[in-house]
Amino acid sequence: MKVKANEISINCEIKGKGDNLVLIHGAGDNLNMWYHQVPVFSKRYRVITYDVRGSGKSDSPEGEYSISLFARDAYELMKALKVSQAYFLGYSMGGRIALQLALDHPEMVKALILANSSVGLTPPTPEAIERRKMIIGLLEKKDMKSFAEMMTVAAFSPDFKTRNPAEFDRYMKVKMQNKPEGITRLMGALATPSPPPDLSKIKCPVLIIVGEHDSYMSVEQGKLAQQAIAGSELVILPTGHAAAIEAPDKFNAAVLDFLSRVK
Repeated sequence: MKVKANEISINCEIKGKGDNLVLIHGAGDNLNMWYHQVPVFSKRYRVITYDVRGSGKSDSPEGEYSISLFARDAYELMKALKVSQAYFLGYSMGGRIALQLALDHPEMVKALILANSSVGLTPPTPEAIERRKMIIGLLEKKDMKSFAEMMTVAAFSPDFKTRNPAEFDRYMKVKMQNKPEGITRLMGALATPSPPPDLSKIKCPVLIIVGEHDSYMSVEQGKLAQQAIAGSELVILPTGHAAAIEAPDKFNAAVLDFLSRVK
């Protein structure tokens, strides 16, 4: 369904009953990436997924995009849905959005799950910067197939495509559902430098999930984030960047175990 929030139309879906659990996708994705999570989580929670500004079926107006803007969109969407509190799970860029929301509106965030998400403590690697330039170049050419393939290759462990070509293709098709203009604007938000967040201000329970073979966020970065967020937990999975898709059973179990212990 479409919901008006922060002066744009945001596409969202709601499934299940119980406490609210909001899933925020990563850059180049849309709400359809949660195909392994929604059927499981919605048995226990009211699961809210949505397309971030510039993604999927949400509006992608011109202008400067930023993590702060995305967090404001999320806050206004929750208000429009009459959600005063929720658990927030953010993957990659979605984790940055959820983290910013927790800093801006701590009363709304009951607990935070940062899945394969850099929290801005360290600058991006030269490889990540070069990959981002190549991605934006493909988007400017409106070559969505090459864009989707490059992003999908980077999302998994090196041999995943060979081991599981059907899953690789399924995730790649999710990325191809986006429009190049919107994703180009969204990627610009990630290229904009921002000061490191003050993680000492995060007071809600936090779970950090990292993949052993993640080319975007290393295990060491995950450990740094755990040290910076008091009382946070760290789970390391045998995956690349997209742990929710590469090892969904392990990922879902870690999330549900954490949420079951959160008061």
